Amino acid sequence: MKLSHTLYILIIVNIVLTGCMSKSLPPTSIQTTTQTLAPTSIPLTATASPNPIPTTTLTPPATLEPEQAQETIQALLREPVDCDAPCFWGIMPGQTTLGEAVNIFTRLGLQVKYTNARDHKKFYEIGYEFDSSLSTLSLLTTQNDIVENLRVYITPEKQMAGVPRMWSAYSPEFLINHYGVPSNVDFKTDWGPRTFFAMDMYFDRMDLIVEYSGYGIIDEKLNICPLTFQFDSVQIWMGKNPVNPPSSGILLEEATSMTMEEFSKLMTGNPNKACLNLKVKMFR
Repeated sequence: MKLSHTLYILIIVNIVLTGCMSKSLPPTSIQTTTQTLAPTSIPLTATASPNPIPTTTLTPPATLEPEQAQETIQALLREPVDCDAPCFWGIMPGQTTLGEAVNIFTRLGLQVKYTNARDHKKFYEIGYEFDSSLSTLSLLTTQNDIVENLRVYITPEKQMAGVPRMWSAYSPEFLINHYGVPSNVDFKTDWGPRTFFAMDMYFDRMDLIVEYSGYGIIDEKLNICPLTFQFDSVQIWMGKNPVNPPSSGILLEEATSMTMEEFSKLMTGNPNKACLNLKVKMFR
């Protein structure tokens, strides 16, 4: 029996409440031995949080059945849980403890793996793959048992005309409709053996950066259609001082002569007409 959309959101909200309440390419550098973290009932103290959180005993949550977990994750990728940005599945950088994050992922049947540590920070990863080839990889940066920031990689499924993308909660049109006009947009290209294209959107007030990238999706005329391109990767940075943020590209105003408002209107209009021509001379 399928879960309703409302129930999906209630599940994640319940998780949060019961817990106390790079040109960026898919990661290849984390090759250290990993250690899986189990849900915890050990008291965790947030000693360096901007708003100190009292010591809390976390109760390990019940894990959803695989089918229910998959449906819930699908719902969260299409429309995120209602929490203040930056927020990923109920995890808010600078506020959520590591124990709370572990319980959120555990509830969904996902393992949190410790990868490495440096500069007084610890790093964890959580992955999930769908049968459709859609997959996600979340990387948490923690300090003093607080999730300081996070980075999420989404490998999109094969896009089909007329079929909504399974990751639509992080699409350009959704983010602009949800958060307003971006603070900044830039573009990057590479004309190596395989042409590479990336578009970065910045929402400074939300401490949010999203990059859309792919190979073999542009031609020499640089006609760009972000709402219909088959991207190879969607990357999301949330929180202050993100780890390995995207490199700078050519700014929207220089690449197109469009204003940010004009770009936002284009991206929230007819998807089949949401295309723009980049100035070739700026990328050669």
